[in-house]
Amino acid sequence: MLKIENLKKSFKNKFVLNNVSLEVEEGEILALIGPNGFGKTTTLNCISFVIKKDGGKIILDDQEFTEEEKYKISYVPEDRVFFQNLTGKDYQKIWSSIYPEWNENVFQKFITKYNLDLNQKVEKYSQGMKTLFLVGLSVSTNADILLLDEPTQHLDPTIRLEIMKIIRNYADLGKYVIISSHEIFEIEEYADKIAIIKSGEVIYKDYIDDAKEKHKIIDSEEKITSGEVIGLVGDKILIKTDEEIGRYPKLNEIVVGYLNSKNKVDIFK
Repeated sequence: MLKIENLKKSFKNKFVLNNVSLEVEEGEILALIGPNGFGKTTTLNCISFVIKKDGGKIILDDQEFTEEEKYKISYVPEDRVFFQNLTGKDYQKIWSSIYPEWNENVFQKFITKYNLDLNQKVEKYSQGMKTLFLVGLSVSTNADILLLDEPTQHLDPTIRLEIMKIIRNYADLGKYVIISSHEIFEIEEYADKIAIIKSGEVIYKDYIDDAKEKHKIIDSEEKITSGEVIGLVGDKILIKTDEEIGRYPKLNEIVVGYLNSKNKVDIFK
C-alpha cells in the first residue's frame, strides 16, 4: 500500500496543504479533484520530492519512502517543460539510465504507435505530442508509483481514450497510480478512487462506486428523515443517506456538491 499521511506544505506562512492523507492499494488509480490552486499539483510535487514537504510521511509497503528511492516514481507534470536542444533520443537515454526496470519494448511500441520522431528536439513537439511523449516515457519506466498531472491534456478524443486505457493497464500491473485532472467524466471511466481537495484539505475521499451508492440527488422541496446535507448542485441538493429517496448522483454531481458544501440548505425543517 502507498500511504500519504498528514502531508503539509506552506508558502510564505500560508498553508497550501494541511494534513492531506491518502491511501492507494496496488493496482488502484486515485484521482485528485478540485479547483485550480487548491493543492492537487502541490500534493504530487511533494510526493515526488519536486518540492520539499513541511510535514507528514509517505509510506510505501510499511516503510517510509525517502528521496533516495525516487527511481520508484515516474511523474508527468502539468507543465510540459523540456530542456532546450535535447531530442527524443536524448531523453530515452537519460530515462533508461535512471530507471533500473526500464522497458525498451514498451517504449518502442509507444513511439511507433504515435509516430513520435526521436530525432526531433522535444521542445519543438506540439503540446499534444509533448504530453504523449511524457506518458510514453513514464509507462516505460516500470516504476512502482506513477504520478500524472492532467495526463490527457491537449489530446484529441480518440487518443484520450487510448491513453486512459494505457494508464489503466499500467495500474493493473500492480502499480500505484495517482492522477490530478479536471476531466471528471474521464476519471469516472478509469479511476478507482477520488479525493476532493479544497483549500489544501481533503474534504471527501472514497471509492467512486461506493461514493455513488452513499449519496442521493434530491429536489429542494423533498423531505428526508435521516442523512447529511452536503451541498447544492444547481437547483438540486446532494445528500448522504441510506434513505430511498431522489436518485443516485453522477460523479460530477458529487464533486460539485462537496465543493459547494458551505452552501447548505436546511431540509429537515
